[in-house]
Amino acid sequence: MKKAVVRFLPEDVTAEAPLGTLLLDVALEAGVFLPASCGGAGSCGRCKVKVTEGSVEALALEKLRAEDRAAGFVLACQSRLTGDVSVEIPRVRGVRKVLPRDEAERMRLTARPMESPIIPQIDPLAFTVLVSTPPPVVLDNVSDLERLVRTLRKDHHIAPVTAGLEIVRELPTVLRQDDWKITACLRTEDVPDSSARLHRICRILPGHLTAPPTAVAVDIGTTSLWGELVNLDTGAVLARASRYNPQISMGDDVISRIVYSLKKDGLAKLQEHVTDGLNQIVAEILEKSGQPREAINFMVAAGNTVMTHLFLGLYPKFLRESPYVPAAQNVDPIPARDLGVDIPSQSPVMVFPGVASYVGGDIVSGVLANGMWTSDEMTLFIDIGTNGEIVTGNRELMMTASCSAGPAFEGGGLEYGMRAAPGAIEGILLDPETYEPMIRTIDSQPAIGICGSGIINIISQMLKIGLLDQNGKFAPDLTTPRIREGRSGHEYVICWARESGLSEDIVLTEVDLDNIMRAKAAMFSGYTCLLDKVGLGVDDLDRVIIAGAFGSFINLDHAITIGLLPDIPPEKFLFIGNSSLKGARLASVDRSLLRKSRHIARSMTNVELSEDPSYMDNFMAALFFPHTRAELFPSVRLGTVKSSS
Repeated sequence: MKKAVVRFLPEDVTAEAPLGTLLLDVALEAGVFLPASCGGAGSCGRCKVKVTEGSVEALALEKLRAEDRAAGFVLACQSRLTGDVSVEIPRVRGVRKVLPRDEAERMRLTARPMESPIIPQIDPLAFTVLVSTPPPVVLDNVSDLERLVRTLRKDHHIAPVTAGLEIVRELPTVLRQDDWKITACLRTEDVPDSSARLHRICRILPGHLTAPPTAVAVDIGTTSLWGELVNLDTGAVLARASRYNPQISMGDDVISRIVYSLKKDGLAKLQEHVTDGLNQIVAEILEKSGQPREAINFMVAAGNTVMTHLFLGLYPKFLRESPYVPAAQNVDPIPARDLGVDIPSQSPVMVFPGVASYVGGDIVSGVLANGMWTSDEMTLFIDIGTNGEIVTGNRELMMTASCSAGPAFEGGGLEYGMRAAPGAIEGILLDPETYEPMIRTIDSQPAIGICGSGIINIISQMLKIGLLDQNGKFAPDLTTPRIREGRSGHEYVICWARESGLSEDIVLTEVDLDNIMRAKAAMFSGYTCLLDKVGLGVDDLDRVIIAGAFGSFINLDHAITIGLLPDIPPEKFLFIGNSSLKGARLASVDRSLLRKSRHIARSMTNVELSEDPSYMDNFMAALFFPHTRAELFPSVRLGTVKSSS
């Protein structure tokens, strides 16, 4: 990808960025402060810079005066790179400040993006066949089913074939509806103790469907739902969508939802809510892709143990009580109509197998996608989410655990937290003297909240400039309007109402900080305990794979500073994104991978952290930024907490 060199004057800071990058984003990454407070929406007009050499593509200049435009000024948030350029930043409030170069470099450190090393074969769980059967005559009046089975064997070399009663009931009408032409969807099943395959007809349609066969892959998270429409002929993703899990209205975490499920009609309502959310995703990805609903052959779902129970309507009470027993960890395919999923009623829904108690199909799907089950490298896999799961090991041994981190890193449970979506604040740079923020939002939309990566980002910087102490409390009596007394203690104003997409200020409160501290403590103590079980320390790891639906790649410096990630060399970190969804997509394309997932689930040893006394000891020690034991984070340098006195 071709890059351009940007020179910021008068500080003479240079940075490289791909062509098409917004100047505001280049400044943010380079540690150059601009008074950008609307998130890049172009509504505040404060991030003006003067182009002195080269040129940019200026998208909007309405907020600039005519004389400023004539003098070569542009808005950094509305200007994209077209080549090398020098820009001069007007001086405001004395000498403009930039981060020291080494600090700016650390703030740009992200885990290397990781694609799944698993290459699927195009051999889906179910496939579509366009069948033209010869009509019956007196000398050939075998049954409709035998006629179809015979045609599949003779013309398509598919055998043996079987069909259930529901298919047989429909067959006479469907065969004759379009001159003996039908579209048949068949599910491939392995014959036990044999290499043979059985093909079961699971759906028939009149006529020949010309649209490509598709499948829906979904990740059923505690806080968020994600879905993809996958072309089964090519493996390509045709569309993707996400939204909050509607079950949030019945509890933020898995325990509260188990409690709700025990109320009258509680389980049915929870099942209905998550299905409604999935149906909204199905509708959205069909609209985005322009594909017909009848082309969907099946759905593959991955979720933690509780979410899987609630999706299937399984009684979850005993997951909450020691010894934490699920109703089932492996469930046969279920017709979509039995779950209320809005894909063709006979299309099967396949659910990833779980491991034990709270370690479910989402982590199995994630391990399938990241390939650690085939690798010799000692790996720590961390899925940062509401029900945080951790796996350590390699192809020889894998040990896993689950720790309830809560929804804070997905934006839940925070005053203005939100998932990574347009308008979410994901990048922040704080002026170390004025405490003014420079913010960037997803898709440069007006700010409406802050997502997980933005939350980690701002807390880290507050710690480094002394705006926040290690207990998560704001520095006292600072002369800035950004810190004030709010409804629940002190709070920091990230974005004023007049510059946001809301009618109110967007703030970060000390209650939010406490929730973040608890969430990161749960994750840190979880993988500390797991590594102890296998006799390893963080320095023994070859790599750390991070998963989670963050707005962008998680910044390593920020995450280490708050104590979320271990303080090890940055080159050991990899970021795989939503690994649960990636695993579901892989399994939808290659049926052997869903079978492999059962082997992965059986080979993982589960550790019940709630029964391990060391977990709570580690958790209490981690309720501090970054940790009560400073020697665990040797690279972290925190600022002196400031006071107006």
